[in-house]
Amino acid sequence: MDLETKVQIGRRLRKKREQAGYTREKLGELCNLSPRFIANIEFGDSSLSLDSLMTICRVLSCSSDDILFGDSLCGEAWAETASRLSRLDIAYQPALDKALQGILETIIKAEQRGKEKDAAE
Repeated sequence: MDLETKVQIGRRLRKKREQAGYTREKLGELCNLSPRFIANIEFGDSSLSLDSLMTICRVLSCSSDDILFGDSLCGEAWAETASRLSRLDIAYQPALDKALQGILETIIKAEQRGKEKDAAE
C-alpha cells in the first residue's frame, strides 16, 4: 500500500475516532491495541491488519468502507439516523427491521407507480 493511501486511511480513522469522542488511549483500550499503534495508523506510518480493522470498526460502529475508502454522501446523510438506532436496545431490532421493510416496500411501490405514470404520459 502506498504512503498516500495509508495517510488517507489514517485521517479517516482519526475523524471517526474523534466523532466517537475517543482519545487514542481509550480506542486502544477498547480495541486491545496500543495508543502508539493507533497514532502510527493515523499518521500513515503503519497499516491495519484485517483483525485490527474489524475490531476498530466494531468499536467505532462504522463499516470498513468508511475507514478504507471514506464516507459516501449517502452514508453521511444517514449517519445521524444510524447513530440513533445504534443506541437502542437490541430487543427493538426485529420490530424496527419489520417496520423498515414495510417503509421500503411502500417507497419502491410509489417509485414504480411514478415510473409507470411517466411512461404512460
